[in-house]
Amino acid sequence: MLEQVRKAIEQYHMLAPGDRVIVSVSGGPDSVALLHLLHRLSAELGLSLHIFHMDHGLRGPESAADAAYVRSLADQFGLPCTVAALPPGALKHQPGSLQANARTARYAALADLAGKTGATKIALGHNRDDQAETVLMRFLRGAGTRGLAGIPPVRTEGPLTYIRPLLSVPRIDIESYCRQHELFARLDQSNLTSAYARNRLRLELLPHLAATYNPAIRENLAQLAAVMRDEDAFLDTLAEESLQRCLVPGEGMALLGSVLHNEPVALARRVVRLAARRVAGPGCDLGLDPVTRVLEAAGRPEGSLQVSLPGGLSVHIEYGICRFLPTVPSDQSPTEAPAWPVAVPGLTLVPALGLEVTVQFQGTPKGPLEAAFVAAHLPGPLAIRGRRPGDRIWPTGMTGSKKVQDLLTDAKVPKRLRDQVPLLVAGDQVLWVIGHRLDRRFLAAPDPSHPALLVRINPLSENIETPCKG
Repeated sequence: MLEQVRKAIEQYHMLAPGDRVIVSVSGGPDSVALLHLLHRLSAELGLSLHIFHMDHGLRGPESAADAAYVRSLADQFGLPCTVAALPPGALKHQPGSLQANARTARYAALADLAGKTGATKIALGHNRDDQAETVLMRFLRGAGTRGLAGIPPVRTEGPLTYIRPLLSVPRIDIESYCRQHELFARLDQSNLTSAYARNRLRLELLPHLAATYNPAIRENLAQLAAVMRDEDAFLDTLAEESLQRCLVPGEGMALLGSVLHNEPVALARRVVRLAARRVAGPGCDLGLDPVTRVLEAAGRPEGSLQVSLPGGLSVHIEYGICRFLPTVPSDQSPTEAPAWPVAVPGLTLVPALGLEVTVQFQGTPKGPLEAAFVAAHLPGPLAIRGRRPGDRIWPTGMTGSKKVQDLLTDAKVPKRLRDQVPLLVAGDQVLWVIGHRLDRRFLAAPDPSHPALLVRINPLSENIETPCKG
């Protein structure tokens, strides 16, 4: 088995001379065999080993005995050892599954120890049977290619690399190795109960499949994982190329919906997942349903739609552009858009809305961002603000009135930007949806004898469009 482990280390480039390696040892046969093998290889490979054990505080005296056994191994091999212990029952009072919480606590303690010791590699004792169980469990839950790839032999997360040198070794061979080298590993009695789904799969389903359908079921499932892992890596390369085809230059993680919609669906799904991970982090793993909802919405060339996704993420589809954005919690009581009084005459800066306003008496508008209003007709003092519910305008070039919200929708202003479009108001009346439409009721005729106010807008932001209609 030593040669098999040496081959795995070379094949997957798990270790290099001078590596500081934390070996996670539970006290069971897998991790004890792993420790023994790495200790035998340490001089040859130039490794510095440090033993880690986590007492999860779940099994009382048995947990304490496991920790004592691991310390005895450290003394036997002359290696440093760190035992992290949780308060008894601490994990039972946390939300989520007990096994998931235990894993989270264990990996956090491993990362903490690596930071303290300067280790960059963490060796874990997963074997071929663990791989088979993982693939079968994920298959039963409806996993795709990535899920069926199972447990990776090498996984890098930040500065740490997790390695599994025993992943191709059957459990029965590991148990034989322990007997051969008189390694009296501990037995975790909780692994023998059918209370957990994974245990039932290990103790009941896999033996039934092996006895009734295929004696090589475990080997075949592990081979399936290896094939899926290679294919998954290849598809990821194609998905990255597809993502680049879909990207809108200079707009963060924004994709052209028409291009995404026309990609092969196998790639399009991966592009959505890839874009989500780029925004929400590598832990974001979208299932089929949310990915399908995004792809269905991506084909809409008109209108706006928001798709909420797991992991604090949402996709805003606006006129054919799909923007992946972190979800911003909405206030229970939204505040009214603030207003900035406009000096008459004078200069007013409104950095929050990205503009400055100049007002003077008399003058003729000379561009799309200038307008003249009849001073006597204004129903209140001038101000600049964002839109508010119920805002309405009597647009130039149209009959009747229109809600400002509908005006911006018709102008294809992305939903996420509509609250940033500045309005010039007089009292509670909208005079100008700046960059879009003027209110015809208050415009001054080109008559120098008629008292008028000339308002000039100087944009400081891209939220104001220079082509002003009307």
